[in-house]
Amino acid sequence: MRIRGSGKDTSGFGGSGSRSDSFRRKHHLKKKVRGVLLKNVEDNMAWVEIDGDRLLAQLEVIHPEGTRLTFVIEQLSPNIVLKELKGGGRQGGGGVLDRANAFDSARALFEARFISFIQDPDTPRPCITSGDFFTILAGSRELLARYADAVRCADGLTESLDDGRGRFLYQPWLAPGSRRQVTFVRKTPEGLTEAVVEFDHPSMGLVRAEFLHKNDRVACKLKMQHMAHAEPLTRYLASRVHPNLAAQADPPHITKLPQRCHGGVIAEHLFR
Repeated sequence: MRIRGSGKDTSGFGGSGSRSDSFRRKHHLKKKVRGVLLKNVEDNMAWVEIDGDRLLAQLEVIHPEGTRLTFVIEQLSPNIVLKELKGGGRQGGGGVLDRANAFDSARALFEARFISFIQDPDTPRPCITSGDFFTILAGSRELLARYADAVRCADGLTESLDDGRGRFLYQPWLAPGSRRQVTFVRKTPEGLTEAVVEFDHPSMGLVRAEFLHKNDRVACKLKMQHMAHAEPLTRYLASRVHPNLAAQADPPHITKLPQRCHGGVIAEHLFR
């Protein structure tokens, strides 16, 4: 896909300055980017939006308007050239690796915008409820579109599961100051509900909260990549144990995340 035009934005979509120069400032060669096809025009041309930049592109394959597409940047100068990755669109099935890459890209695009709401010095949000989260989305059309894309990609991961008993979810409000959040829920053969909430924390590294639920009882284990904050976190959790936890007198035990788990819960269930 070749991007045409590097002049002022006169597309009617709004914005100012050089569209191509804005894109070049944000991205680098070989980077994967995701975008949405806004409008098809004549001669296999289309308006696409990638990370907030609306660009006129020459497409090799025509897609329906609204399709989510994944590209790799092959050239930035003198012209921008993007290669479409198969399986990255909303309409395509793709393989397991395509779906995992699509979710990772969509999640990263959402986080890049969402983090500004969390780290705003005027309204710091160290933790938020799901209600707070969707209120934020309601105030930003761009953010809502990015979240919806990540949710669709998470659903694609679920379709790749062999046993059909599990489901991947994207719930960024559970760890708003972190990155790479993903939740995996499944029914075990013993009738338990297992939930794994995973995210990449700035200080603790990869963190995994594992829950087991049955008959209104819940047990929890917490594992983290870097243990420097384990002791103060243990004290904090001891003061906030939920009354329905199975080990109420003993708060969730914190252990070091095993090396074999560093690839993440997605890799564990899709690439075993």
